[in-house]
Amino acid sequence: MKRFQVKVCGNNNVENFKEIAAVEPHYVGFIFYPKSKRFVEDESIFEVFPNAEKVGVFVNESIEKILEKVELYKLDVVQLHGDETADFCKELINQKHQRLLTDENFLDFKIWKAVGIKSIEDFQQLTTYQQVVDSFVFDTKSSDYGGTGKKFEWQLLTNYQLSTPFLLSGGITLEDAFILKNFQHPRCIGFDINSGFELAPGIKKTDEVKQFIDTIDGRIEQN
Repeated sequence: MKRFQVKVCGNNNVENFKEIAAVEPHYVGFIFYPKSKRFVEDESIFEVFPNAEKVGVFVNESIEKILEKVELYKLDVVQLHGDETADFCKELINQKHQRLLTDENFLDFKIWKAVGIKSIEDFQQLTTYQQVVDSFVFDTKSSDYGGTGKKFEWQLLTNYQLSTPFLLSGGITLEDAFILKNFQHPRCIGFDINSGFELAPGIKKTDEVKQFIDTIDGRIEQN
Protein backbone atom coordinates (compact mmCIF):
# COMPACT_ATOMS: atom_id res chain seq x y z
CA MET A 1 0.00 0.00 0.00
CA LYS A 2 1.25 3.46 -0.87
CA ARG A 3 2.37 5.47 2.15
CA PHE A 4 1.16 9.07 2.13
CA GLN A 5 2.54 11.96 4.17
CA VAL A 6 0.41 14.34 6.23
CA LYS A 7 1.12 18.02 6.78
CA VAL A 8 -0.70 19.88 9.56
CA CYS A 9 -0.64 23.56 8.64
CA GLY A 10 -1.58 26.82 10.35
CA ASN A 11 -0.07 26.12 13.77
CA ASN A 12 0.24 29.24 15.92
CA ASN A 13 -0.74 28.23 19.47
CA VAL A 14 2.12 26.88 21.55
CA GLU A 15 0.20 24.55 23.87
CA ASN A 16 -1.94 23.18 21.05
CA PHE A 17 1.14 22.69 18.90
CA LYS A 18 2.76 20.57 21.61
CA GLU A 19 -0.22 18.23 21.31
CA ILE A 20 0.01 18.20 17.51
CA ALA A 21 3.74 17.50 17.62
CA ALA A 22 3.05 14.51 19.88
CA VAL A 23 0.89 12.78 17.26
CA GLU A 24 3.82 12.98 14.83
CA PRO A 25 2.57 14.28 11.48
CA HIS A 26 5.13 14.15 8.70
CA TYR A 27 5.16 17.94 8.28
CA VAL A 28 4.06 20.88 10.44
CA GLY A 29 3.29 24.23 8.80
CA PHE A 30 3.72 27.78 10.05
CA ILE A 31 2.24 30.75 8.20
CA PHE A 32 4.42 33.86 7.89
CA TYR A 33 1.77 35.94 6.13
CA PRO A 34 0.67 38.76 8.49
CA LYS A 35 -2.83 38.99 6.99
CA SER A 36 -3.57 35.34 7.79
CA LYS A 37 -5.71 34.44 10.82
CA ARG A 38 -3.10 31.77 11.50
CA PHE A 39 -0.07 34.07 11.32
CA VAL A 40 2.68 33.01 13.73
CA GLU A 41 3.10 35.77 16.30
CA ASP A 42 4.38 33.80 19.29
CA GLU A 43 7.90 32.80 18.34
CA SER A 44 8.19 30.51 21.35
CA ILE A 45 6.32 27.95 19.25
CA PHE A 46 9.69 27.23 17.62
CA GLU A 47 11.07 26.14 20.97
CA VAL A 48 8.94 23.02 20.52
CA PHE A 49 10.94 20.48 18.53
CA PRO A 50 8.60 18.14 16.65
CA ASN A 51 9.63 14.87 15.06
CA ALA A 52 8.49 16.36 11.76
CA GLU A 53 9.77 18.60 9.01
CA LYS A 54 8.96 22.28 9.48
CA VAL A 55 7.27 24.11 6.60
CA GLY A 56 7.26 27.90 6.39
CA VAL A 57 4.40 29.33 4.32
CA PHE A 58 5.13 32.64 2.59
CA VAL A 59 3.01 34.93 0.40
CA ASN A 60 4.84 37.25 -2.01
CA GLU A 61 7.69 37.66 0.47
CA SER A 62 11.19 38.81 -0.47
CA ILE A 63 13.90 36.20 -0.85
CA GLU A 64 15.91 37.99 1.82
CA LYS A 65 13.09 37.62 4.36
CA ILE A 66 12.46 34.00 3.40
CA LEU A 67 16.11 33.05 3.92
CA GLU A 68 16.09 34.95 7.21
CA LYS A 69 13.18 32.83 8.50
CA VAL A 70 14.73 29.62 7.17
CA GLU A 71 17.91 30.30 9.11
CA LEU A 72 16.22 31.56 12.27
CA TYR A 73 13.70 28.73 12.60
CA LYS A 74 15.59 25.93 10.81
CA LEU A 75 12.83 25.41 8.25
CA ASP A 76 12.99 22.27 6.14
CA VAL A 77 10.55 23.44 3.48
CA VAL A 78 9.61 26.81 2.00
CA GLN A 79 6.04 26.83 0.68
CA LEU A 80 5.27 29.71 -1.68
CA HIS A 81 1.59 30.56 -1.53
CA GLY A 82 1.39 33.78 -3.51
CA ASP A 83 2.09 34.93 -7.06
CA GLU A 84 5.70 33.76 -7.11
CA THR A 85 6.95 33.03 -10.62
CA ALA A 86 9.24 30.24 -11.79
CA ASP A 87 11.98 32.87 -12.14
CA PHE A 88 11.47 33.81 -8.49
CA CYS A 89 11.85 30.15 -7.50
CA LYS A 90 15.01 29.89 -9.59
CA GLU A 91 16.52 32.92 -7.90
CA LEU A 92 15.58 31.51 -4.50
CA ILE A 93 17.48 28.34 -5.41
CA ASN A 94 20.49 30.38 -6.56
CA GLN A 95 20.63 32.36 -3.34
CA LYS A 96 20.11 29.20 -1.30
CA HIS A 97 23.11 27.59 -2.99
CA GLN A 98 25.21 30.67 -2.33
CA ARG A 99 24.35 30.52 1.35
CA LEU A 100 25.09 26.79 1.52
CA LEU A 101 28.53 27.43 0.04
CA THR A 102 29.42 30.32 2.33
CA ASP A 103 27.69 29.46 5.61
CA GLU A 104 28.30 26.02 7.11
CA ASN A 105 25.44 26.53 9.59
CA PHE A 106 22.86 27.21 6.89
CA LEU A 107 20.68 24.17 6.17
CA ASP A 108 19.28 23.05 2.83
CA PHE A 109 15.52 23.24 2.27
CA LYS A 110 12.92 22.14 -0.24
CA ILE A 111 10.65 24.44 -2.22
CA TRP A 112 6.93 23.80 -2.62
CA LYS A 113 4.63 25.93 -4.77
CA ALA A 114 0.95 26.19 -3.91
CA VAL A 115 -1.35 26.34 -6.93
CA GLY A 116 -5.05 27.13 -6.93
CA ILE A 117 -7.10 24.66 -8.97
CA LYS A 118 -10.51 25.31 -10.50
CA SER A 119 -10.24 23.95 -14.04
CA ILE A 120 -7.99 21.98 -16.38
CA GLU A 121 -6.36 25.22 -17.53
CA ASP A 122 -4.77 25.70 -14.11
CA PHE A 123 -2.39 22.80 -14.80
CA GLN A 124 -1.14 24.32 -18.05
CA GLN A 125 0.92 27.01 -16.29
CA LEU A 126 2.97 24.51 -14.30
CA THR A 127 5.52 23.29 -16.84
CA THR A 128 7.88 26.20 -16.16
CA TYR A 129 8.01 25.28 -12.46
CA GLN A 130 9.12 21.68 -13.00
CA GLN A 131 12.84 22.34 -12.62
CA VAL A 132 12.56 24.82 -9.75
CA VAL A 133 10.18 23.28 -7.20
CA ASP A 134 10.31 19.98 -5.33
CA SER A 135 6.54 19.63 -5.02
CA PHE A 136 3.27 21.39 -5.72
CA VAL A 137 0.48 21.91 -3.22
CA PHE A 138 -2.85 21.81 -5.07
CA ASP A 139 -5.45 23.89 -3.25
CA THR A 140 -8.86 25.31 -4.10
CA LYS A 141 -8.56 28.42 -6.27
CA SER A 142 -9.50 31.67 -4.56
CA SER A 143 -9.16 35.40 -5.10
CA ASP A 144 -7.55 35.62 -1.66
CA TYR A 145 -4.23 34.19 -0.53
CA GLY A 146 -4.49 31.19 1.75
CA GLY A 147 -6.93 28.36 2.05
CA THR A 148 -10.67 28.55 1.50
CA GLY A 149 -11.65 25.54 3.60
CA LYS A 150 -13.39 24.18 0.50
CA LYS A 151 -12.60 21.30 -1.83
CA PHE A 152 -12.04 21.55 -5.55
CA GLU A 153 -13.09 18.76 -7.90
CA TRP A 154 -10.44 16.15 -7.20
CA GLN A 155 -11.19 14.35 -10.46
CA LEU A 156 -9.50 17.28 -12.21
CA LEU A 157 -6.20 15.81 -11.01
CA THR A 158 -6.44 13.15 -13.72
CA ASN A 159 -5.35 15.97 -16.05
CA TYR A 160 -2.09 16.50 -14.16
CA GLN A 161 0.60 14.68 -16.14
CA LEU A 162 3.88 16.25 -14.98
CA SER A 163 6.54 14.37 -13.03
CA THR A 164 6.68 16.80 -10.08
CA PRO A 165 4.93 15.31 -7.02
CA PHE A 166 2.14 17.10 -5.20
CA LEU A 167 0.25 17.32 -1.93
CA LEU A 168 -3.53 17.64 -2.01
CA SER A 169 -5.04 20.47 0.01
CA GLY A 170 -8.32 22.32 0.38
CA GLY A 171 -11.22 21.52 2.68
CA ILE A 172 -9.97 18.11 3.82
CA THR A 173 -11.71 16.77 6.94
CA LEU A 174 -11.62 13.58 8.98
CA GLU A 175 -14.54 12.26 6.91
CA ASP A 176 -12.22 12.13 3.89
CA ALA A 177 -9.63 9.90 5.55
CA PHE A 178 -10.69 6.53 4.15
CA ILE A 179 -11.17 7.95 0.65
CA LEU A 180 -7.74 9.57 0.70
CA LYS A 181 -6.06 6.50 2.13
CA ASN A 182 -6.79 4.82 -1.22
CA PHE A 183 -6.30 7.93 -3.36
CA GLN A 184 -5.12 6.96 -6.82
CA HIS A 185 -2.66 9.32 -8.48
CA PRO A 186 0.97 8.34 -9.12
CA ARG A 187 2.28 11.81 -8.22
CA CYS A 188 0.31 12.39 -5.02
CA ILE A 189 2.63 12.12 -2.01
CA GLY A 190 0.36 13.38 0.74
CA PHE A 191 -2.28 15.66 2.18
CA ASP A 192 -2.21 19.16 3.66
CA ILE A 193 -4.79 19.63 6.43
CA ASN A 194 -5.75 22.80 8.26
CA SER A 195 -9.13 24.45 8.89
CA GLY A 196 -11.11 21.21 8.57
CA PHE A 197 -9.50 20.09 11.84
CA GLU A 198 -9.86 23.28 13.87
CA LEU A 199 -11.77 24.49 16.90
CA ALA A 200 -10.66 28.04 16.03
CA PRO A 201 -8.00 29.50 13.70
CA GLY A 202 -4.71 27.91 14.72
CA ILE A 203 -6.29 25.61 17.34
CA LYS A 204 -6.41 22.04 16.05
CA LYS A 205 -8.61 19.15 17.18
CA THR A 206 -5.73 16.92 18.18
CA ASP A 207 -7.82 13.77 18.46
CA GLU A 208 -9.15 14.19 14.91
CA VAL A 209 -5.67 14.93 13.55
CA LYS A 210 -4.37 11.75 15.20
CA GLN A 211 -7.27 9.72 13.85
CA PHE A 212 -6.67 11.08 10.34
CA ILE A 213 -2.95 10.25 10.46
CA ASP A 214 -3.60 6.79 11.88
CA THR A 215 -6.12 6.11 9.13
CA ILE A 216 -3.82 7.32 6.36
CA ASP A 217 -0.98 5.23 7.83
CA GLY A 218 -3.19 2.14 7.94
CA ARG A 219 -3.49 1.82 11.71
CA ILE A 220 -7.27 2.29 11.58
CA GLU A 221 -9.42 0.20 9.27
CA GLN A 222 -12.89 1.07 8.00
CA ASN A 223 -15.71 -0.82 9.71
